Amino acid sequence: MAVTVPNLAAVANPTVSYARLHGTLEGYLVRTEAGAMVFVDHDAHLYALTPDQAQALTLLGAVPAVERAHVLAALERCEEV
Repeated sequence: MAVTVPNLAAVANPTVSYARLHGTLEGYLVRTEAGAMVFVDHDAHLYALTPDQAQALTLLGAVPAVERAHVLAALERCEEV
């Protein structure tokens, strides 16, 4: 199944948070100012989330700036493929 990932690089300042999906899968939630949400697990699997799927998320805290930059760079590389 193909997942369309919103172009996060075009958004001025997406937020990146540590998150848990469905209570067991840990990774990062990337959220744009427009409301698009992408969950990235630690194996670099991407999940484009709809607003109703957001209730399956538990936010665990903010990601430090350096780690945030790495997550966004990895997403940008995924969009290029």
